[in-house]
Amino acid sequence: MEIYRWEGTGFRQLDPSRFEEERDLEDLLEQDPNLLLGNERICIISRQIPIGKSQKIDLLALDRQGNCIVIELKRGKTSRAAIAQILDYAATVAKFSFADLDRFAGRWSQGQGREFTSLLALHSAFFGYELGAMRRSSFNRKQRMVLVSEGVDVRVLDIAEYLRRVGIDLTYISYFSYQAPDELLIATKTILGTSAIKESRATYQYTPRQFLTRERFLATLTKNQDLHQVAQKFFDYVESCGAILRPRIAQIRMTIGGRWWMGSYPSKRANHFRIDAHGDFIPRHIAECRSKLPDVTPKRFGVSFNIMSQAHLEYAIEIFERTRNTILEE
Repeated sequence: MEIYRWEGTGFRQLDPSRFEEERDLEDLLEQDPNLLLGNERICIISRQIPIGKSQKIDLLALDRQGNCIVIELKRGKTSRAAIAQILDYAATVAKFSFADLDRFAGRWSQGQGREFTSLLALHSAFFGYELGAMRRSSFNRKQRMVLVSEGVDVRVLDIAEYLRRVGIDLTYISYFSYQAPDELLIATKTILGTSAIKESRATYQYTPRQFLTRERFLATLTKNQDLHQVAQKFFDYVESCGAILRPRIAQIRMTIGGRWWMGSYPSKRANHFRIDAHGDFIPRHIAECRSKLPDVTPKRFGVSFNIMSQAHLEYAIEIFERTRNTILEE
Protein backbone atom coordinates (compact mmCIF):
# COMPACT_ATOMS: atom_id res chain seq x y z
CA MET A 1 0.00 0.00 0.00
CA GLU A 2 1.41 3.38 -1.03
CA ILE A 3 0.68 6.54 0.97
CA TYR A 4 1.30 10.06 -0.36
CA ARG A 5 1.41 13.39 1.45
CA TRP A 6 0.64 16.75 -0.13
CA GLU A 7 3.47 19.17 0.59
CA GLY A 8 2.32 22.43 -0.91
CA THR A 9 3.53 21.97 -4.46
CA GLY A 10 3.17 18.26 -4.98
CA PHE A 11 2.75 14.78 -3.49
CA ARG A 12 5.58 12.98 -1.76
CA GLN A 13 5.45 9.25 -1.21
CA LEU A 14 5.94 8.33 2.44
CA ASP A 15 8.46 5.71 3.35
CA PRO A 16 7.12 2.53 4.98
CA SER A 17 8.10 2.25 8.63
CA ARG A 18 8.17 -0.75 10.93
CA PHE A 19 7.66 -0.76 14.65
CA GLU A 20 10.85 -1.88 16.32
CA GLU A 21 8.87 -3.94 18.82
CA GLU A 22 5.27 -5.12 19.15
CA ARG A 23 4.88 -3.12 22.33
CA ASP A 24 5.32 0.12 20.35
CA LEU A 25 2.04 -0.58 18.55
CA GLU A 26 0.56 -1.84 21.82
CA ASP A 27 1.33 1.53 23.41
CA LEU A 28 -0.73 3.30 20.77
CA LEU A 29 -3.68 0.92 20.81
CA GLU A 30 -3.75 0.88 24.60
CA GLN A 31 -4.40 4.61 24.53
CA ASP A 32 -6.80 4.56 21.59
CA PRO A 33 -8.05 1.22 20.20
CA ASN A 34 -10.70 2.80 17.97
CA LEU A 35 -8.88 2.10 14.72
CA LEU A 36 -9.42 -1.64 15.25
CA LEU A 37 -13.18 -2.09 14.84
CA GLY A 38 -14.27 0.94 12.87
CA ASN A 39 -17.16 2.77 14.50
CA GLU A 40 -17.45 0.31 17.37
CA ARG A 41 -15.97 1.67 20.60
CA ILE A 42 -14.19 -0.79 22.87
CA CYS A 43 -12.93 -0.33 26.41
CA ILE A 44 -9.40 -1.51 27.21
CA ILE A 45 -9.23 -3.06 30.69
CA SER A 46 -5.81 -4.72 30.77
CA ARG A 47 -2.54 -5.34 28.99
CA GLN A 48 0.02 -8.14 29.02
CA ILE A 49 -2.04 -10.51 31.17
CA PRO A 50 0.16 -13.50 32.01
CA ILE A 51 -1.27 -16.93 31.27
CA GLY A 52 0.85 -19.99 31.63
CA LYS A 53 4.61 -19.80 32.07
CA SER A 54 5.63 -17.55 29.21
CA GLN A 55 2.52 -16.37 27.36
CA LYS A 56 0.77 -13.03 27.81
CA ILE A 57 -2.38 -11.56 26.29
CA ASP A 58 -1.39 -8.36 24.51
CA LEU A 59 -4.58 -6.40 25.18
CA LEU A 60 -7.92 -7.27 26.76
CA ALA A 61 -10.99 -5.13 26.12
CA LEU A 62 -14.75 -5.13 26.60
CA ASP A 63 -17.48 -4.24 24.14
CA ARG A 64 -20.76 -2.50 25.01
CA GLN A 65 -22.45 -5.81 25.88
CA GLY A 66 -19.68 -6.85 28.28
CA ASN A 67 -18.10 -9.41 25.93
CA CYS A 68 -14.33 -9.83 26.26
CA ILE A 69 -12.20 -8.93 23.26
CA VAL A 70 -8.79 -10.60 23.05
CA ILE A 71 -6.41 -8.50 20.94
CA GLU A 72 -3.23 -10.11 19.62
CA LEU A 73 -0.65 -7.99 17.77
CA LYS A 74 2.03 -9.27 15.40
CA ARG A 75 4.90 -7.20 14.10
CA GLY A 76 5.36 -8.33 10.52
CA LYS A 77 3.20 -10.95 8.83
CA THR A 78 1.47 -13.42 11.06
CA SER A 79 1.62 -17.21 10.83
CA ARG A 80 -0.82 -20.07 11.30
CA ALA A 81 0.57 -20.46 14.82
CA ALA A 82 -0.95 -17.09 15.66
CA ILE A 83 -4.43 -18.52 15.07
CA ALA A 84 -3.79 -21.33 17.54
CA GLN A 85 -2.33 -18.79 19.98
CA ILE A 86 -5.30 -16.44 19.97
CA LEU A 87 -7.77 -19.35 20.24
CA ASP A 88 -5.80 -20.58 23.25
CA TYR A 89 -5.98 -17.11 24.80
CA ALA A 90 -9.72 -16.88 24.19
CA ALA A 91 -10.25 -20.29 25.82
CA THR A 92 -8.40 -19.02 28.88
CA VAL A 93 -10.33 -15.74 28.96
CA ALA A 94 -13.60 -17.71 28.82
CA LYS A 95 -12.75 -19.04 32.29
CA PHE A 96 -12.30 -15.58 33.79
CA SER A 97 -14.89 -14.66 36.41
CA PHE A 98 -16.24 -11.15 36.88
CA ALA A 99 -13.95 -10.85 39.90
CA ASP A 100 -10.96 -11.68 37.65
CA LEU A 101 -11.93 -8.98 35.15
CA ASP A 102 -12.52 -6.49 37.96
CA ARG A 103 -9.05 -7.24 39.37
CA PHE A 104 -7.36 -6.88 35.97
CA ALA A 105 -9.14 -3.58 35.30
CA GLY A 106 -8.22 -2.26 38.74
CA ARG A 107 -4.53 -3.02 38.31
CA TRP A 108 -4.47 -1.57 34.80
CA SER A 109 -6.28 1.61 35.89
CA GLN A 110 -3.87 2.05 38.78
CA GLY A 111 -0.94 1.68 36.42
CA GLN A 112 -2.49 4.34 34.17
CA GLY A 113 -2.95 6.68 37.13
CA ARG A 114 -6.73 6.58 36.75
CA GLU A 115 -9.35 6.46 39.47
CA PHE A 116 -11.01 3.04 39.75
CA THR A 117 -13.94 1.98 41.89
CA SER A 118 -15.25 -1.08 40.05
CA LEU A 119 -15.46 -2.63 36.62
CA LEU A 120 -19.19 -1.90 36.56
CA ALA A 121 -18.49 1.81 37.14
CA LEU A 122 -15.70 1.86 34.53
CA HIS A 123 -17.87 0.15 31.91
CA SER A 124 -20.95 2.31 32.53
CA ALA A 125 -18.90 5.52 32.43
CA PHE A 126 -17.10 4.51 29.23
CA PHE A 127 -20.24 3.51 27.32
CA GLY A 128 -22.51 6.13 28.85
CA TYR A 129 -25.30 4.24 30.59
CA GLU A 130 -26.62 4.38 34.15
CA LEU A 131 -24.65 2.39 36.69
CA GLY A 132 -26.70 -0.68 37.57
CA ALA A 133 -28.17 -1.23 34.10
CA MET A 134 -25.98 -4.32 33.58
CA ARG A 135 -25.47 -7.25 35.91
CA ARG A 136 -22.15 -8.88 36.65
CA SER A 137 -23.48 -12.04 35.00
CA SER A 138 -23.75 -10.13 31.69
CA PHE A 139 -19.96 -9.88 31.42
CA ASN A 140 -17.76 -12.34 29.53
CA ARG A 141 -20.67 -14.37 28.18
CA LYS A 142 -18.81 -14.46 24.89
CA GLN A 143 -15.23 -13.97 23.72
CA ARG A 144 -14.26 -12.06 20.60
CA MET A 145 -10.82 -12.13 19.00
CA VAL A 146 -8.93 -9.51 17.01
CA LEU A 147 -5.73 -10.51 15.25
CA VAL A 148 -3.61 -7.61 13.96
CA SER A 149 -0.61 -8.11 11.68
CA GLU A 150 1.51 -6.26 9.16
CA GLY A 151 0.23 -7.46 5.83
CA VAL A 152 -1.79 -10.60 5.14
CA ASP A 153 -0.89 -14.27 5.11
CA VAL A 154 -3.23 -16.18 2.76
CA ARG A 155 -2.93 -19.39 4.80
CA VAL A 156 -3.96 -17.53 7.95
CA LEU A 157 -6.86 -15.91 6.08
CA ASP A 158 -8.16 -19.33 4.94
CA ILE A 159 -8.24 -20.59 8.52
CA ALA A 160 -9.77 -17.38 9.81
CA GLU A 161 -12.53 -17.50 7.20
CA TYR A 162 -13.38 -21.07 8.18
CA LEU A 163 -13.50 -20.23 11.88
CA ARG A 164 -15.80 -17.29 11.24
CA ARG A 165 -18.12 -19.42 9.10
CA VAL A 166 -18.61 -21.83 12.00
CA GLY A 167 -19.41 -19.01 14.41
CA ILE A 168 -16.04 -18.08 15.95
CA ASP A 169 -15.93 -14.31 16.35
CA LEU A 170 -12.51 -13.57 14.85
CA THR A 171 -11.54 -10.30 13.18
CA TYR A 172 -8.39 -10.21 11.06
CA ILE A 173 -6.83 -6.77 10.52
CA SER A 174 -3.86 -5.78 8.40
CA TYR A 175 -1.89 -2.60 9.07
CA PHE A 176 0.95 -0.64 7.51
CA SER A 177 2.82 2.21 9.16
CA TYR A 178 4.48 5.17 7.47
CA GLN A 179 6.91 7.75 8.81
CA ALA A 180 6.41 11.41 7.92
CA PRO A 181 8.84 14.11 9.06
CA ASP A 182 6.75 15.07 12.04
CA GLU A 183 4.24 12.26 12.52
CA LEU A 184 3.54 8.54 12.30
CA LEU A 185 0.72 7.39 10.03
CA ILE A 186 -1.00 4.02 10.32
CA ALA A 187 -3.26 2.57 7.66
CA THR A 188 -5.49 -0.38 8.57
CA LYS A 189 -7.76 -2.68 6.61
CA THR A 190 -10.17 -5.19 8.04
CA ILE A 191 -9.47 -8.30 6.00
CA LEU A 192 -12.13 -10.38 7.72
CA GLY A 193 -14.86 -9.65 10.24
CA THR A 194 -16.32 -6.18 9.79
CA SER A 195 -18.93 -6.84 12.48
CA ALA A 196 -19.51 -9.07 15.46
CA ILE A 197 -21.09 -12.49 14.97
CA LYS A 198 -24.81 -12.07 15.57
CA GLU A 199 -26.38 -13.74 18.57
CA SER A 200 -29.88 -14.53 19.74
CA ARG A 201 -31.85 -11.85 21.54
CA ALA A 202 -31.70 -13.84 24.76
CA THR A 203 -27.93 -13.60 24.99
CA TYR A 204 -27.81 -10.49 27.17
CA GLN A 205 -29.82 -9.84 30.29
CA TYR A 206 -30.24 -6.42 31.77
CA THR A 207 -31.43 -5.30 35.16
CA PRO A 208 -34.81 -3.53 34.97
CA ARG A 209 -34.25 0.22 34.93
CA GLN A 210 -35.79 0.98 38.31
CA PHE A 211 -34.73 4.18 39.99
CA LEU A 212 -33.72 3.99 43.63
CA THR A 213 -36.33 6.02 45.49
CA ARG A 214 -36.41 6.80 49.21
CA GLU A 215 -39.04 4.07 49.64
CA ARG A 216 -36.94 1.41 47.87
CA PHE A 217 -33.85 2.55 49.77
CA LEU A 218 -35.58 2.07 53.14
CA ALA A 219 -37.25 -1.18 52.06
CA THR A 220 -33.80 -2.66 51.43
CA LEU A 221 -32.93 -2.07 55.09
CA THR A 222 -36.13 -3.40 56.70
CA LYS A 223 -34.47 -6.57 57.97
CA ASN A 224 -32.14 -4.39 60.06
CA GLN A 225 -34.52 -2.20 62.04
CA ASP A 226 -31.81 -0.25 63.85
CA LEU A 227 -30.16 0.75 60.58
CA HIS A 228 -33.58 1.35 59.03
CA GLN A 229 -34.28 3.98 61.70
CA VAL A 230 -30.86 5.56 61.17
CA ALA A 231 -31.58 5.79 57.44
CA GLN A 232 -34.95 7.43 58.11
CA LYS A 233 -33.23 10.04 60.27
CA PHE A 234 -30.69 10.58 57.51
CA PHE A 235 -33.44 11.33 54.96
CA ASP A 236 -35.29 13.53 57.46
CA TYR A 237 -32.12 15.55 57.96
CA VAL A 238 -31.50 15.85 54.21
CA GLU A 239 -35.02 17.06 53.51
CA SER A 240 -34.94 19.48 56.48
CA CYS A 241 -31.96 21.15 54.79
CA GLY A 242 -34.06 21.84 51.70
CA ALA A 243 -32.14 19.38 49.53
CA ILE A 244 -33.74 17.76 46.49
CA LEU A 245 -33.72 13.96 46.23
CA ARG A 246 -32.91 12.82 42.70
CA PRO A 247 -33.49 9.07 42.25
CA ARG A 248 -31.05 7.32 39.92
CA ILE A 249 -30.40 3.68 39.11
CA ALA A 250 -28.69 2.12 42.12
CA GLN A 251 -28.25 5.48 43.89
CA ILE A 252 -30.10 8.51 45.23
CA ARG A 253 -28.43 11.82 44.54
CA MET A 254 -29.04 14.87 46.71
CA THR A 255 -28.55 18.39 45.40
CA ILE A 256 -28.70 21.70 47.20
CA GLY A 257 -28.52 25.12 45.60
CA GLY A 258 -28.36 23.35 42.24
CA ARG A 259 -25.11 21.61 43.23
CA TRP A 260 -24.45 17.94 43.85
CA TRP A 261 -24.22 17.60 47.63
CA MET A 262 -24.06 13.85 48.15
CA GLY A 263 -25.24 10.47 46.94
CA SER A 264 -26.19 7.30 48.78
CA TYR A 265 -27.21 3.68 48.28
CA PRO A 266 -27.98 0.84 50.72
CA SER A 267 -26.10 -2.40 51.20
CA LYS A 268 -28.04 -5.41 49.93
CA ARG A 269 -27.11 -7.18 53.15
CA ALA A 270 -28.66 -4.32 55.13
CA ASN A 271 -25.54 -3.82 57.26
CA HIS A 272 -24.75 -0.26 56.11
CA PHE A 273 -25.54 2.42 53.59
CA ARG A 274 -22.86 4.12 51.53
CA ILE A 275 -22.37 7.88 51.30
CA ASP A 276 -20.60 9.80 48.54
CA ALA A 277 -19.96 13.24 50.06
CA HIS A 278 -18.97 15.99 47.63
CA GLY A 279 -16.61 18.75 48.69
CA ASP A 280 -13.00 19.64 49.35
CA PHE A 281 -11.37 17.33 51.89
CA ILE A 282 -7.79 18.02 52.93
CA PRO A 283 -5.65 15.21 54.39
CA ARG A 284 -6.57 16.24 57.93
CA HIS A 285 -10.27 15.87 57.14
CA ILE A 286 -9.66 12.44 55.62
CA ALA A 287 -7.73 11.32 58.71
CA GLU A 288 -10.55 12.50 60.98
CA CYS A 289 -13.11 10.65 58.88
CA ARG A 290 -11.09 7.45 59.09
CA SER A 291 -10.97 7.69 62.88
CA LYS A 292 -14.76 8.02 63.09
CA LEU A 293 -16.26 6.20 60.11
CA PRO A 294 -15.80 2.80 58.42
CA ASP A 295 -14.42 2.17 54.93
CA VAL A 296 -13.42 5.76 54.15
CA THR A 297 -12.21 6.21 50.56
CA PRO A 298 -10.91 9.52 49.15
CA LYS A 299 -12.44 10.39 45.75
CA ARG A 300 -11.92 13.09 43.17
CA PHE A 301 -15.28 14.56 44.11
CA GLY A 302 -14.71 14.27 47.89
CA VAL A 303 -14.93 11.18 50.10
CA SER A 304 -16.98 7.98 50.42
CA PHE A 305 -17.79 6.08 53.61
CA ASN A 306 -20.28 3.73 55.24
CA ILE A 307 -22.88 4.54 57.89
CA MET A 308 -23.71 1.63 60.17
CA SER A 309 -25.00 3.28 63.35
CA GLN A 310 -26.52 6.39 64.88
CA ALA A 311 -23.05 7.48 66.06
CA HIS A 312 -21.78 7.31 62.48
CA LEU A 313 -24.70 9.44 61.28
CA GLU A 314 -24.14 12.06 63.96
CA TYR A 315 -20.52 12.51 62.94
CA ALA A 316 -21.42 12.40 59.24
CA ILE A 317 -23.88 15.25 59.74
CA GLU A 318 -20.95 17.43 60.84
CA ILE A 319 -19.35 16.69 57.46
CA PHE A 320 -22.61 17.35 55.61
CA GLU A 321 -23.04 20.69 57.35
CA ARG A 322 -19.56 21.83 56.41
CA THR A 323 -19.98 20.91 52.73
CA ARG A 324 -23.54 22.31 52.63
CA ASN A 325 -22.42 25.67 54.00
CA THR A 326 -19.60 25.79 51.46
CA ILE A 327 -22.05 25.19 48.61
CA LEU A 328 -24.49 27.82 49.86
CA GLU A 329 -21.70 30.38 50.34
CA GLU A 330 -20.59 29.88 46.74
